[in-house]
Amino acid sequence: MTRQVHIAGRGVVTGFGRGVAALVDSVFAGRTAVLPRRRTATFDAPTRVAAEYPAELHGELPETELPLWAGMLAAQEALDEAGDGVDRARVGLVLATTKADMSGIVDGNGQGLASPIRLAEQLQQRLELGGPVAALSCACASGVIAIGSAARRIALGECDRVLVVAADVLNRFIVAGFGGMGALDPDVSRPFDAERRGVSLGDGAGAVLLSAHERESIGVRVVGHAGANDACHTTGPDYEGLGVGLAAKRAVQHAGLSLQDVDVVHLHGTGTRANDTSESIGLGNLWGSVGERTPPAFGTKAQTGHTLGAAGVVESLLAIAALERAEVPANHRLRETDCDERLDLVREPRRLARARCALKVASGFGGVQGAAVFMA
Repeated sequence: MTRQVHIAGRGVVTGFGRGVAALVDSVFAGRTAVLPRRRTATFDAPTRVAAEYPAELHGELPETELPLWAGMLAAQEALDEAGDGVDRARVGLVLATTKADMSGIVDGNGQGLASPIRLAEQLQQRLELGGPVAALSCACASGVIAIGSAARRIALGECDRVLVVAADVLNRFIVAGFGGMGALDPDVSRPFDAERRGVSLGDGAGAVLLSAHERESIGVRVVGHAGANDACHTTGPDYEGLGVGLAAKRAVQHAGLSLQDVDVVHLHGTGTRANDTSESIGLGNLWGSVGERTPPAFGTKAQTGHTLGAAGVVESLLAIAALERAEVPANHRLRETDCDERLDLVREPRRLARARCALKVASGFGGVQGAAVFMA
């Protein structure tokens, strides 16, 4: 028999600043942190905007140190919310990232590649965690997959508590890569809109502390998780959204629920023409198989920027907030869509008649897909 997995603490740092309250209040108020580039202004890229960490938070800290700095802030907030009863000597750690700090590549210091596990070990040491440590790098699905990996460890009795930390920071390599693919919107992105032109990028770090102990719970559980791979293309998604649909279906089944039990969906929603089209078809086909439209669905990358490996955790916090507030915020900058109409894209803030179950989906290069189900 597997154990329940409770969320005991949350933390985040984004372009909106430090703290879950800053993120949630800003998103639900319809604000965006995607602003004219400052720290990355010298990077050659076909966009004028990005959602960067506010400079007043980190001062003159070198760019290569920002992933550890932001990961620490998010992790500490999550641990603080959980309270003093958490024995850090028994807390495990799962790090999610796409590129870690990129030392040795972007600064030319020749000191190595700063692999994800190196960043994970730095976090473990700074936070004085004594449990097992792991690092996952599954492109932009990393955060959701890390939540699933940590939840599995708790459910199977390997750990009582696991801290999931997801962190990525924009650097010259990342910005040039997306620019070279023609994937960047010159201005603030508009996911699922008929006039969308690409993605807006952002700095981000998020953390969730998972626990086997109900007394430590914020009132939300991780009840299902799953993955898939559409094995279609190095960077492009399957045109029919088979992978994201399969990951979502598996996660709901793993939770022991039906599609009708899901009250809200947080989308991946990058703003690229291919991703948004395939995601809407995949989820539309999934709910269409039971003769329905999807539940109210929203994405937030036009507000936070695409935070890469951190996105799955940062956006899971927003899915949980939708349950706590019994409300779905509007999809920022969405006017008219040319995507599958079976995807119920929220255009104005909408109250939820029932707010018990949220599904979060994520996709990444290489066809990787992830999904997690949260229950309040």
